Amino acid sequence: MKITDFLRKYSKTNNLPVYILSGSEYFLKKQVLTGIKKQFYLEGGVKEGLIEFNGKDTGSNLTVSSTEGSAAQSVKVSALLNDIFDEVRTAPMFGKHKLIVVENADGLLIKYQERISDYIKNPFSTNCMILEVLSLDKRTKLAKAMGGKQGVLVECDKLFDRPAPWETKKPEYDSELTKWIVMHARNYDKTMNLKSAFCLLERTGNSLAIIDRQLDALSIFVGDRGEISIEDIQMFSGASHRETLFNLLDAIGMKDTISAMKMAENIFNTGMENERKAITFDPRSIAITIVISSHKRLKDLWKIIRVLDKGGSKEDILEKRYAPRPFVDKMIKQARNFKQEEMSEKWQYMLDADFLCKTSRLAPTLIIEQLITKLCMWPRTEGNGTTS
Repeated sequence: MKITDFLRKYSKTNNLPVYILSGSEYFLKKQVLTGIKKQFYLEGGVKEGLIEFNGKDTGSNLTVSSTEGSAAQSVKVSALLNDIFDEVRTAPMFGKHKLIVVENADGLLIKYQERISDYIKNPFSTNCMILEVLSLDKRTKLAKAMGGKQGVLVECDKLFDRPAPWETKKPEYDSELTKWIVMHARNYDKTMNLKSAFCLLERTGNSLAIIDRQLDALSIFVGDRGEISIEDIQMFSGASHRETLFNLLDAIGMKDTISAMKMAENIFNTGMENERKAITFDPRSIAITIVISSHKRLKDLWKIIRVLDKGGSKEDILEKRYAPRPFVDKMIKQARNFKQEEMSEKWQYMLDADFLCKTSRLAPTLIIEQLITKLCMWPRTEGNGTTS
C-alpha cells in the first residue's frame, strides 16, 4: 500500500497486529512510526510497553573466522527473532498493550519468512509489531499475508514529483508528492490544494524534511487562516529559481526583450538551480543552462508552429504532446510570435552562443544578452527592410 493511501485510510484507525514499513524514504517511515506510536499511547500504551530492536545488532563485533562468524551470526539472528516473538506473544506488564519496533529487519524477513508469515496469520492481537525493511518483494508469501486484516505493508519509497509517464492527461501539479504535501499540511492544522502544493514543491525541491520545515513556517506565517494559498507561498519565499528561468523563457517566447534582459540579469545575480537541486552562481554554468533551456523551448515552439501552419488545433498539439495541458494556450500564443522561416536562423544563434559559452573568453552575461536580443528580434517585413 502506498504511503498516501495508508495515511488516508489507516491514520485514524486502531493499531493492527503487524506493520511492515518498506522503502528508502526514511522521513516517510518516521512519519508512519510517529503516527502509530501516537495511537499506541492514546489507546492505553505506556513508555514501558514500547520495546525496540535493531537487526543490525546481530552482525556487530564478530571477531571469529568467516565460517565461525557466519554460524555465530546465524545464532544471533535466531536469538533476536526469539526475543522479538517472546515480547510479541506475551501480555504487557504495564499498560494495555505492547508496541514492538524492529528496525533493519531485512535479514530476519529473508531467513525466517515462514515463521513470520505464520505469525501474521495468527497474531497475538493485544500487541503490535512493526518491522522496518529497505525492500520487500510484493510477490512473496510474506507480503501477500499482509492483506490488511492482520497487518499492512506500507511502501515508503520516494514519491514521484510529476505524474507517471502513462498518466498523460493529468496536469503537472497532480503527483504523489503534491498529494502527500496536501495531507501533511493537515498535521499543522492547515489545508492547501494541489496547485499550492506544487508551488511549494517548486521552491523547496523534493526533500521531505525541507518541505516539512517550510510547512511549519508557513503555518505560522498565515496565522489564524486555515488555508495556505499560492499567494502565501509566493509572499513567504519569493519566486523559485526554476520559476525565474521559466519566466525568462516565457519572455523570450513573447519576444519581450526588455523583460527577458532583466530576468537574465536577476538569474545571474541570484543563482540558478541545477539538476541536483543545488544553487549555482557560476556565470558560465548559468549561461549554458539558459542556452540549453532556450533551445528546448524554441524546439517545442517550432513543433507547434508546424501544426498551426497546417491548420492544426490545440487538441492536435495536445495529442502529439508538444505542450503540457496546463501550458498549451500559453505555448500557442508564443508560437504565433515566430515564423517557420526564421527558426533556422534562431537555431544558429543558439548554437553559436553554446559554442561561445564553452570556448570564448567573453563574459557569459554578455553572450546571453546578445542571444536574447537575437532571439527576440522580429522578422523583417519583405520589401521595405523595416521590422514588423
